[in-house]
Amino acid sequence: MASEALLDLDLFSLVDRGCSRKSAGAGRSGADGVDDAPVADEDDNAPLFYCPGKRGFYAPRQGRCTFERQNAFRNVGRYNFVFGFITDCLCLLQNELCPIFLTRHVLKSILSRPIKFHDLAFFDPVVYESLRQLVVDAETKDNNSLFTALDLNFSIDLCPEEGGGTLELIPNGKDIEVTSANVYDYVRKYAYYRMVKAQEKAIENIRTGVFDVLPEGSLDGLTAEDLRLLLNGVGDINVSVLISYTSFNDESGENSERLVKFKRWLWSIVEKMTHLERQDLVSLIRDKRVYFWTGSPALPASEDGFQPMPSVTIRPADDGHLPTANTCISRLYIPLYSSRSVLRQKLLLAIKTKNFGFV
Repeated sequence: MASEALLDLDLFSLVDRGCSRKSAGAGRSGADGVDDAPVADEDDNAPLFYCPGKRGFYAPRQGRCTFERQNAFRNVGRYNFVFGFITDCLCLLQNELCPIFLTRHVLKSILSRPIKFHDLAFFDPVVYESLRQLVVDAETKDNNSLFTALDLNFSIDLCPEEGGGTLELIPNGKDIEVTSANVYDYVRKYAYYRMVKAQEKAIENIRTGVFDVLPEGSLDGLTAEDLRLLLNGVGDINVSVLISYTSFNDESGENSERLVKFKRWLWSIVEKMTHLERQDLVSLIRDKRVYFWTGSPALPASEDGFQPMPSVTIRPADDGHLPTANTCISRLYIPLYSSRSVLRQKLLLAIKTKNFGFV
């Protein structure tokens, strides 16, 4: 079993949104290809995941590879991600959604798919575009002046989340200049090290954990995009789809005409919400990492993904109270407000104040 301290980490501890990148280039290194600076990630209570590219995709942060930390990654795979509690069943089998979007190369690693250079776009899009442009420029510009100005060699600087220090991509890499003749080899090695090699043991343990629970080969027919859809659902909240999923219960005692008008008010308000407001209503409230209505980070790929299906209970008229939610049964409770403007005001206020819980 993994260390209880690591397994009890909540969402704040599991993910770290930042990675202070250094640009690729020359640097001093020791005999083993890594410089003599101390490893920045010595504290294995650091977050298990970090966001390298600032686009919401997360990669594992393996730290010093202690047994406890690697076992924690294995449990992430077993329970398909731990966020404040350990689920008792594999989320994939229970149609639950994972509120963390893993980088594409991690999903491909779980599926034993080869990692390609273009997967770097999901990991660090800024660096990907820089390297892609470097290859294009090598074919179209004055090669000699281009690479002389860049002064690149076969070594890279790693951010603290990747272990820190400077690493040589090939033996004596700091002494080998990048040129138009070897630039393809350079970008491939750069991408492979940052995506795979720097976090290899953590990724391996996540995959091992997945297949501790699932039969080996059960995911063979899936692509990385298929797996993301199963794990994360559809990130963009389609109001028409949400309407088709949602049922209504009436506790107000009002006539059907009033109820129909109220439903129209509700959906017209949701349609005019921003993308983030709709996500906050339906799924993840980003700043506190809690769920308001459904307890899911996105719409699932099909109605089978909502267990139970979302519902709205219309309560007796009361302009003095906010809507509430019971995420365990995906139910939203809304008083029969007197006007559309009151409904909109109360709904947005409930989202902002995280007014949720058992009701």
